[in-house]
Amino acid sequence: MSKVYEALQHAYADRHEVIQAIPIERPRSQPVVISTLRPLKMEREMVQLQQRLAGLLPDPQHSIIQFISCRNQEGVSTIAQEFARVLAEKQGKKVLLVDGDSEKMTQHHSFCIPPKMSLQQIMSNGGNLDQAITPVIHSRLFLAQLSGDKSETVQHEVVASKRDLWVHIRKQFDMIVIDSAPIDTSDEGLELCAVVDGVVMVVEAEKTRSHVISNLKERIIHNGGKLLGAVFNKQHHYIPEWLYKRI
Repeated sequence: MSKVYEALQHAYADRHEVIQAIPIERPRSQPVVISTLRPLKMEREMVQLQQRLAGLLPDPQHSIIQFISCRNQEGVSTIAQEFARVLAEKQGKKVLLVDGDSEKMTQHHSFCIPPKMSLQQIMSNGGNLDQAITPVIHSRLFLAQLSGDKSETVQHEVVASKRDLWVHIRKQFDMIVIDSAPIDTSDEGLELCAVVDGVVMVVEAEKTRSHVISNLKERIIHNGGKLLGAVFNKQHHYIPEWLYKRI
């Protein structure tokens, strides 16, 4: 079982401007597939993460947080889903979980929910947000996909330029959690950094090299992102966990 034992190693004092907007008043569609949610595995760790992030965000009540990694298989999708589910199921928040990896669509596959129109299409061509957002039944969690295919991802600069739409989406939810593709497979997540309120790096402990992590950090900042910190995932303990926590 993957667990998070250490969170948010770095904090930055800069703050992103929060743009005020009137929420879009449109009814949302009914769930298309009934999804049976799996038990949470990292509730305690995600609550701790949420508490640390709250002090770093300009508006903890309406925020957009992006999770990103250097390479594949570092656990970004798992962390993003657990974080979103804890907020929705345990804290009663209305949460939008965005599939940011168009190649895998991990979140939609996990909930057995087919993707609808992408947010990218809404940004490029206009339309109703209801066409892109799907509620997960019996929860306050909603799903959306960032982009639908490669023809959309090649135009990923649209995501950053349509800041006004992200403002509207923000006001519909207490939290928006973006599960981004690793940068070794796509630059789309880096283009999104400037739009979100904060970026969290997910790092596979004892495996991802320090210079690779530093490179990701620099690229996030270079693209206008606010780096909130790093979560070390899949950490191994060579002494009993109860003793480790006392050290």
